Amino acid sequence: MTRLFAALFSLAALSACAAGGGTGPAGERTAILKPGESIALSDRSQLHYLGVSNDSRCPPNVQCIRAGDADVNFELKPAQGEALPLAFNTERTTRLSAGGWDFELQQLAPGEAPAATLRIAAAP
Repeated sequence: MTRLFAALFSLAALSACAAGGGTGPAGERTAILKPGESIALSDRSQLHYLGVSNDSRCPPNVQCIRAGDADVNFELKPAQGEALPLAFNTERTTRLSAGGWDFELQQLAPGEAPAATLRIAAAP
């Protein structure tokens, strides 16, 4: 019985780690979202990943003259009030602040529906 409990506890701990979204200093967290996904923030705001537009990035395993860039679109829906658009660019605009939050686009996976990795922290 003890082994079963230990195995279940370990499995639960590992699944929590795999989901990402851990918190760090001052409520900082990292989130990996696919287009169409949303996450809830601690103030009951919702961050929704709308998708990617104007993706001119060089595909994997292809030699390109220019690396290219992509526009990555999110929407922040506060608990009360109007939704706020967040428009990142992989080369020019990787950090934005809105609704009392600081956001940093850390990575955009390759592909047609790429996952986006964001660092999210409460604005000072």
